[in-house]
Amino acid sequence: MGWGFKGNASHYHKISENTEALKNEYPFSDGYFGEKGDSKSNPHVRHIASDDPAKTAKAFYDSATYGGLESPLFDKNGNIIGQKTSMADGSVISWRSASHSDGSPAVDINIERSTDSGGIKQQKIHFVKEGGYETD
Repeated sequence: MGWGFKGNASHYHKISENTEALKNEYPFSDGYFGEKGDSKSNPHVRHIASDDPAKTAKAFYDSATYGGLESPLFDKNGNIIGQKTSMADGSVISWRSASHSDGSPAVDINIERSTDSGGIKQQKIHFVKEGGYETD
């Protein structure tokens, strides 16, 4: 079995190529998706609420990472805890079915090395049950 770009894309995508689809599907403001999370000290933690957080998190991740190169995400003990995708611009996006902090599904968008983030800022998005969390 060979390798290819995620979603059978024809070329290696930058995150900016997927930005419009994400902005049209999920709440987006000032470079962030969702609502500000419960953390008063970290504005990079966000929440997206839905009836099915696991399904919504995976759909968000798949849309954000279309055309990237995906590999397993490991914990410090070598166990697979999710997936990570490297994008052509240097962005790295990871998905975990359960975050360390609260157990909710989470997607991390790391644009530290991005050359073209499409206006998306560095963030960690927790996908929570509709009505399960209050936002600040």
